[in-house]
Amino acid sequence: MKDLSSEGFKAGIEIHQRLDTHKLFCNCSSDLFEEEPVDIIERTLRPVAGETGEIDRAALFESARERKFKYFCYPRTTCLVEADEEPPHDVNEYALETAILIAKMLNCDIPDEIEFMRKTVIDGSNTSGFQRTAIVGLNGSLETSLGKIGITNVSLEEEAAQIIEKEEDQIVYGLDRLGIPLIEIGTSPDIKSPEHVREVAEKIGMLLRSTGKVKRGIGTIRQDVNVSIKGGSRVEIKGFQELRIIDKIVNGEIERQKNLLEITEVLKRRNASASGVIDVTSVFIGTKNNMISKLIKDDKRVFAFKLNGFSGLLSKKICFEKTFGKELSDYAKIHGVKGFIHSDEDLSSYNLTKEFTRLKNSFKAKENDVIGIVVEESSKAKKASQAIMNRAEMALEGVPEETRRANPDLTTSYLRPLPGGARMYPETDIRPIPVTKELLDVKIPESFDEKKKRFIRKGLSEEQADQIIRSPHLSLFEECLNIKANQKKIANILLSDIKDLKRQGIDTDKLKHDDLKNMFLNLDKIPKESIEDVLINLSKGKTFEESLSSFKPMSILELDNLIDDLIDKDLVKREGLQSFKKLMGPVMAKVRGKIDGETVAKRLNKKIQDLLNNDSD
Repeated sequence: MKDLSSEGFKAGIEIHQRLDTHKLFCNCSSDLFEEEPVDIIERTLRPVAGETGEIDRAALFESARERKFKYFCYPRTTCLVEADEEPPHDVNEYALETAILIAKMLNCDIPDEIEFMRKTVIDGSNTSGFQRTAIVGLNGSLETSLGKIGITNVSLEEEAAQIIEKEEDQIVYGLDRLGIPLIEIGTSPDIKSPEHVREVAEKIGMLLRSTGKVKRGIGTIRQDVNVSIKGGSRVEIKGFQELRIIDKIVNGEIERQKNLLEITEVLKRRNASASGVIDVTSVFIGTKNNMISKLIKDDKRVFAFKLNGFSGLLSKKICFEKTFGKELSDYAKIHGVKGFIHSDEDLSSYNLTKEFTRLKNSFKAKENDVIGIVVEESSKAKKASQAIMNRAEMALEGVPEETRRANPDLTTSYLRPLPGGARMYPETDIRPIPVTKELLDVKIPESFDEKKKRFIRKGLSEEQADQIIRSPHLSLFEECLNIKANQKKIANILLSDIKDLKRQGIDTDKLKHDDLKNMFLNLDKIPKESIEDVLINLSKGKTFEESLSSFKPMSILELDNLIDDLIDKDLVKREGLQSFKKLMGPVMAKVRGKIDGETVAKRLNKKIQDLLNNDSD
């Protein structure tokens, strides 16, 4: 694992993990059900000043988008607290105890008093316009392969509402997710490489899971990574769902910042600038570009601007296949447009060569200049054009500080400016919580390394032990450790057999914990060949008893009689013990699922040996 700190690479990570308990400030369920909404709330949010007396820049940005928000309320997961029509109830004690436990596991200092703050959030993800958050641990540490890294904070906060539908000027949220207890863990910028980012995220994730008090599944844990390089700026990348790509996206951000710095050097040498924005719709009347022609007929307008000294740079790739032009386009899309067209592209493919020639003459553009256009409703087109120009001017200074979204193609896209300290202000509806000796007296759970060693002592291989620790069936396996059964066999069923059935299209998600446990308690009653059939029946909703009764076990006497009927005595005489290979298949075809193959092999071998002994007599 290469250490890039000498090259100016810095990274820190924030982990957000949902806890497996009811909501943080009410007794509503934190399970997400498929329910129809029973009510709809509509809101418009406005920013307020934080305790510094200033309004946070990220909040101002979101407010300027002038979006409206709808919220769906559900019967089992929503109450007046989520609707922001009732003050929060007392904090969930179980969630608070879990947060303190995690802080202790990360060697944090625990404050004498827990105080909730309000964090301004104007993107609509909270009905109140703020998120409640409290620090429960500071100045911790985590051991890694590249040394100790600092844990700046462990916080307990509310999960945000979930986006159901997004339109240009409106977002629809579901309130079932809002208010689920969330642990936030932040590290110092001590992480030394993209691969180290992944290791740290994995270690923290495993530590959280070892508590047995966190939710599992897609979306229950998220990672945000802060990245910078020498000469660059801190960029927050949000939206990681899969650890397997986190290092690749961070590598992409390193390349993006390096290429943006190269672009800055070129722009400085060219004394670049930006100018415009002008309504040039008249230039495009009668255009052969069908898209623009249709938009103009729909009362849309064309706005143009000039980027002085930017020629050749908008087509430059800055991160995988993403160009600098697409980077500028991200800023335009924030204002509800689909992008922009510019003279660094092949204009003949758009049938716009004539129109751009006129624009270049009108703007008195030089060889190194770029002309860009945006087509939309007048105010949107104007705002989007200005946003592109603003981003172009930022390129003269280097890499802008901002929050970006991780994309499936391993690139990132602009979301909003980085938030600052101005977004925090005191929570007046929740009393400070003294940290008592009872709260601090929490038992540190067994680490996964200790579990792994214990599982190996129970007969698992090192690979199996490692896989079962990462498996969603870990708790079930632990419950079965004292069963008088082969633990390796249980691990194989959980790690291999169930996965194989899922690949075959069997809905293994419907396998119930208690039925699987019952199956393992009675594993000695199930022939190896019948395990798959039992699992399939369980996945169809049958109980273990029903699944077991669906096949009738064969007795030894019945097996012997069957072998007597099927055995070819002439074959045995001709081939001796080698006849076993030809006889085993037909016998197993008759008994599969009724008796295990090992017993069949023993009885068949005995029958062959008896025949041969009788012939020799």
